[in-house]
Amino acid sequence: MIDGFLGIGFWEILLVFVIIMALLGPRRLPEIAGKLGTLMRRLKSAFSDLTTAVTNEVEGTPVKQGENPLDGLKKAAIDLKSSLTRKVEDAPTKGVDSLQVEGKEPKAHD
Repeated sequence: MIDGFLGIGFWEILLVFVIIMALLGPRRLPEIAGKLGTLMRRLKSAFSDLTTAVTNEVEGTPVKQGENPLDGLKKAAIDLKSSLTRKVEDAPTKGVDSLQVEGKEPKAHD
């Protein structure tokens, strides 16, 4: 059997509708349905605007024909890795003697 909306079957939806009709009454149901419709339209519009704004920010520059949009991200990651590797290699290496606290002699081991 095919489930309905959100895994709820036809009979469950019908039962919920009957309970809502009993609680609200037939006079208030069209008013509430209209308000819910308006709310859903506003939410859909706000989500669409948000999606458009995020898409415009993420895309930044248009992608050229035949180019993978992730190529720029991959290049930035490679540049960051090489820069960090260079800084680690250029950092002065400290020997065991330089790990001693200045002004104190190493303790003799027995």
